[in-house]
Amino acid sequence: MIVTGSAGRRSYFGFATVLAAVIALSGCTELRSAKRNLVGQDGETFYALATLRLHAKPSASSKVKGHLALHERVTRIRFESGYALVAVGGGGLEGWVENAKIARVIPAAQGTSEPAEIQPANGTEEPASAAE
Repeated sequence: MIVTGSAGRRSYFGFATVLAAVIALSGCTELRSAKRNLVGQDGETFYALATLRLHAKPSASSKVKGHLALHERVTRIRFESGYALVAVGGGGLEGWVENAKIARVIPAAQGTSEPAEIQPANGTEEPASAAE
């Protein structure tokens, strides 16, 4: 930025630049925290938003190891290149799914403001609520 004029004017623009930088940087921590709350953290429970293929690698063209049912509960282990490495139930099955197709909560059922009821994948557990 080129500033002409008195030393006072240059000082004002220098101060304004520093102030803008401080304000911008102070919001970074809050933005990171908000993003973490929105997208979740590794190790948290997520639910499949559709029937999904469970891939061996973080790529749609990699070998399919299995499938996730709609609303099936998984634990996200890691995030990489738009894919999430997830662990399915207690069976020890792990694989990669598109991260955008899993969510921390199930969207509300159409016509209601309540989250949809989550049905367990194996039929042996009680249905869990999305408020867990």
